[in-house]
Amino acid sequence: MIKYVNSFKILLFSIVAVQIALYFFGYLRPSIIYDYIDFFPFTIIPAVIYFYLNIKRITNKIYFYLSIYLSAVLILFPISHIFDARFLTTYSFPSYLENRELNKDSEYVLVIDTSGSINLNTFDETGYTADVIDKPGSIGYPEAVETLVGEPKAVLFREMQTSSLLKVAGWNVNIGNKNIWKLNLLSFDSYLHLDDIKLKESKIAGTGTIYLGKDLNLEELKVNGNFDIEVSSTLSIVVVGNVDVPPTWINATIGYLNQPEKVYKLKVVVEEGSEVRFIDED
Repeated sequence: MIKYVNSFKILLFSIVAVQIALYFFGYLRPSIIYDYIDFFPFTIIPAVIYFYLNIKRITNKIYFYLSIYLSAVLILFPISHIFDARFLTTYSFPSYLENRELNKDSEYVLVIDTSGSINLNTFDETGYTADVIDKPGSIGYPEAVETLVGEPKAVLFREMQTSSLLKVAGWNVNIGNKNIWKLNLLSFDSYLHLDDIKLKESKIAGTGTIYLGKDLNLEELKVNGNFDIEVSSTLSIVVVGNVDVPPTWINATIGYLNQPEKVYKLKVVVEEGSEVRFIDED
């Protein structure tokens, strides 16, 4: 019995150590603390009894079965948390928002200014959707503010006041390709997938990766920050500024051309002080 008790004791502390490591490696949000507290009859109370028996060095059958039970609980909760199990308190707070009713005849400015990450993509419809990036971070849940008058209209994403344990790494934002958008973005460690959409002159600042797809309809993009920019093999662009480009690109009078035999469709202006590397799509 003593042999198995010691093994489970090691297992329990190992599981706790793994959960702490998962938080620091960016996989487990600290909101799991809320989950344990809200299920306290099945989590906190058994843990208190276990530690009491441990302090008193009581290693009877209750202690043994309690060790097995707590090991199962400590494995179940983080796994459920990672897979977004809806019974957990973490996922009882609404994080998803959408508006698919934007006017096709209006132009919209998408404004995001955040110290977190943005994963931006498009979908075949009007409007927008947003949700959290389900990883630990310092960003609150998103809310959208829309202007109803003037042209272009604006959609502003900003942080809601959010408990520190519930904060996340950033937001997943999708915009409809049936609208015409103008981007004004500031974010960090982001992935911005620009394809199959019509954009007006746009500005992107911060850090991360940008993908410029073959069906991107955009005349000029201004970039400020540290980015890797992957360019579709069928999209002809010219880049103005101090940048790192593939050796096959041509340094012409107007800038760097990735396809000098074609008329460029997109002009990318890289502002002074930025560190931007362009990559050809594989």
